[in-house]
Amino acid sequence: MHVNDTNPYPWPYDGLVSFESMAVVVCGAQPDIIDRACGASAVMANVSAIIVAARANGSTVMWLRYGSRVERERPRPMMPTYGTPDWELAITPSPNDDLIDCVGWDGCFSSVLDHTLRSRGIRTVLLTGFASEVTVDSTVRTLNDQGHECLVVSDACAPLDVGLGVRALHSLTMSGGIFGAHGTTAAVLDLFDRLTHPSTLTSTLIQETTP
Repeated sequence: MHVNDTNPYPWPYDGLVSFESMAVVVCGAQPDIIDRACGASAVMANVSAIIVAARANGSTVMWLRYGSRVERERPRPMMPTYGTPDWELAITPSPNDDLIDCVGWDGCFSSVLDHTLRSRGIRTVLLTGFASEVTVDSTVRTLNDQGHECLVVSDACAPLDVGLGVRALHSLTMSGGIFGAHGTTAAVLDLFDRLTHPSTLTSTLIQETTP
């Protein structure tokens, strides 16, 4: 089973996907980052829709919270300062969600992200979030290198710069999907629906293959 219309290859590559082995990762859902992101309101709605559906079916939801422990001299530092209101999440996680603190824009750098995914038996990762050409793009590259099968949900990602966001997504498609693939919120929710109602899928396959 695959997410429909993913680019540049049908995701996941082997068609093996389940709610139990899937995680939704939300990058940078923090006030200062959201305020600077393009199209944040629409993206927030898509992120929320994916999270609600994932939780309802037992998938893991992970929040990556970015912060620097060093106060920068610039009036508005790129990364929120640890412990400040801008560092806190703008959305309250569910008690069953995972909250992972990150000291670099690559969510795997000096964090427990990779370990948590492996310890949960998670093999497929849906990435969403804010300042996406910084947070999501950096994280998906390392996750892919570490062997995770990653899908960036394009319309659930809000870049700081629209042009850079487009180029970051395009870089995923190089060499046949060197860092993973990307798809849409609607296609992800459609996959969730098919996973939830496998009898409907089986009936459809029988009809399509019957002479």
